[in-house]
Amino acid sequence: MSKIQDADITIMNFSGIYRYEKFYKNENVIWLDFCSLTGKNCYCDGLAEKIIEEKIKNIPPQGLHFIDSGNYHYATKFWIDKIQEKFNLIVFDYHTDMQEPLFKNILSCGSWLAHCAEKNPYIDTIVLLGVSRKQKISLDKKYKDKIICLDIGQIKEKNYSSLQKINMKYPIYISIDKDVLSRTIFETNWTQGEMKLTELKNILQEIMLERRIIGIDLCGECANEAGKSIVLKRNDEVNANLLNFIRRQSRAKKNG
Repeated sequence: MSKIQDADITIMNFSGIYRYEKFYKNENVIWLDFCSLTGKNCYCDGLAEKIIEEKIKNIPPQGLHFIDSGNYHYATKFWIDKIQEKFNLIVFDYHTDMQEPLFKNILSCGSWLAHCAEKNPYIDTIVLLGVSRKQKISLDKKYKDKIICLDIGQIKEKNYSSLQKINMKYPIYISIDKDVLSRTIFETNWTQGEMKLTELKNILQEIMLERRIIGIDLCGECANEAGKSIVLKRNDEVNANLLNFIRRQSRAKKNG
């Protein structure tokens, strides 16, 4: 573990899953344990929200944040709330996370992005990459001027023309839900997309080399269940792969 000023990786351990992984073992890590927190699973109630915000209040949005399974993707909201300048938010996800919440004013993994689109004054444009075609069609038209959405078909065809609408002068925060990746690579606890790991990394490389990146978070861990050792191993390997790749891109940009 590490002091805040020495670390650039934050682990948000909501389910306990990270205790079984090794990708971060030789890193300077800020470890935040939320396993005993109530009111957190898929929905984040008011008390849980305050506790999470308090725990991360002295940690900047810069760096890498691992935020457990997709059940906790809403944690991205807490990181980007720290950004006090105009920025673009790029989200890799098989789901839009822009559903109407079942309970008003309660943050959820399925509605957090809609909340950010409506409430965060610093977000210029949201880019959704790799969503299902069905999810893309279901997007509310009221967000058409705020959101650019590329479904998996457009990713496969490298049809990125709509990205020209992004204001290039603003920096970027990146949020990755690994359920955007194919189940042939590894398993999450949600339905998954068709993106290959190489496709994800190719897009990340282009973004990271050309733009100023504020921070990156990653979710999409597998279910923390007994008897899932092979699934856990593959999940750990994907985390290590992405961590090393992001590190290499950051170094390449500094040395460029």
